[in-house]
Amino acid sequence: MIVTSSKPYGVIRGMLKKWKKTGIVSCNSCARACETGGRKKMEELAERLKNDGFDVVDTHLVPMACNIDLAKKPEYEGDVLVILGCTSGVYTYQTLFPSKKIVPGLNTVGIGARDGQGNIFVMKKI
Repeated sequence: MIVTSSKPYGVIRGMLKKWKKTGIVSCNSCARACETGGRKKMEELAERLKNDGFDVVDTHLVPMACNIDLAKKPEYEGDVLVILGCTSGVYTYQTLFPSKKIVPGLNTVGIGARDGQGNIFVMKKI
């Protein structure tokens, strides 16, 4: 699995403009397992941005942000897409949607493994 950590909210907010339509795409695979993505983190970020006056028009949970076929299926209304996924997912969206500003919401830490209790171990830092 790819291990990610969340960027500070202030960093994400600083990359956005309130007059732009904002979408959030969240990976439901590795990022969810790291508790940096998935539905819960996507909804938390959307609520926080809305409370700060941002126009959040899209929230999409994708099974894997790095899968090209899955990434291009939904229609994205946002001018800016915040990607709650690893660097591979961010590059996938940058490639598929060159007219949109892509904002990474996570940092990619490395390659890891998970045990039966849900603990995540970084096996190799990137």
